[in-house]
Amino acid sequence: MTQTSDPAQGELFICEIANWPVKDDIASMEVPIFSLAKKKDTNTREYRRGAKVVRVIPSSVGAATVFDKDLLLYIASQIVEARNQELPVSRTVQIESIDFLVGTERGDGRASFERIVDMLRRLRGTTIETNIETGGVRQTEGFSLIDTYKILSEHKRIETGHDPETNRVVRKEVSRVLRFSVTISEWLFNGLMNYEVLTLDRGYFSLTKSIERRLYEIARKHCGDQPLWKVNIDLLADKIGTTQERYRFRDELRQAITGDRLPEYHIALDSKKSPDDVVFYTRNPSKLSKELLRSQNYEWFQGLERYDKKPRTA
Repeated sequence: MTQTSDPAQGELFICEIANWPVKDDIASMEVPIFSLAKKKDTNTREYRRGAKVVRVIPSSVGAATVFDKDLLLYIASQIVEARNQELPVSRTVQIESIDFLVGTERGDGRASFERIVDMLRRLRGTTIETNIETGGVRQTEGFSLIDTYKILSEHKRIETGHDPETNRVVRKEVSRVLRFSVTISEWLFNGLMNYEVLTLDRGYFSLTKSIERRLYEIARKHCGDQPLWKVNIDLLADKIGTTQERYRFRDELRQAITGDRLPEYHIALDSKKSPDDVVFYTRNPSKLSKELLRSQNYEWFQGLERYDKKPRTA
């Protein structure tokens, strides 16, 4: 691990640890900060829980997405592992694009490098506004997911395309980013310094659907090492940040149940006993069996709508 001094940027932390456990900051696991949308999302979103309010305010380039979060996971993992090795760290980090892309399973094709600029723009442009209590007074604070970014090495090319709005041929410059630096927010950095993180299974990066990524994050935070965890479907929808109507969200959950791609956990619907509840349970059959035996819930479990069992009909 290397730390250098740059007069223009201050201390610089070089992300070059080869083997790093995936770390996720607990705060962003709890709140739906990142957009699930596949297309540009410029809608302001608000999450309320008691007196706590979090607003996500995108810029004109769109909100940062669940997949943009890969960069923050990569940075967080590098910083936490460096601290574990008692190495110096900094809010400003330097990243080799190939290391980031391969490490987060985003592919090493030309398009993967060219998408980095848009990812940085969305992360920089998305404002998080939240109310915090200091000295008994609740105040509103706003910050970006990353403070600054700088492209340190790139290859540029001119791309020709068609603008459907003007029906004209357009030419634009496309940047293939090879190396870049990022200054993460104090909010994230402080959380990392206090080890307010959880370890994710590396299979997270293989999840291609944004809702599956959020389902896994929520399961990891709330179910954790427990054999199972039950949550109301409306509360789960709030935590995920979906804008779908309830019946469509339920359909998406059924697809996730059938696909059964989440690392560490299965998902089920309690369609028979409590139709508004979603159940997350461990993939460890021994741990699950012991819990069902202890709680005498085996019959209840058999009635769940699971990946390996069709729902019971009346």
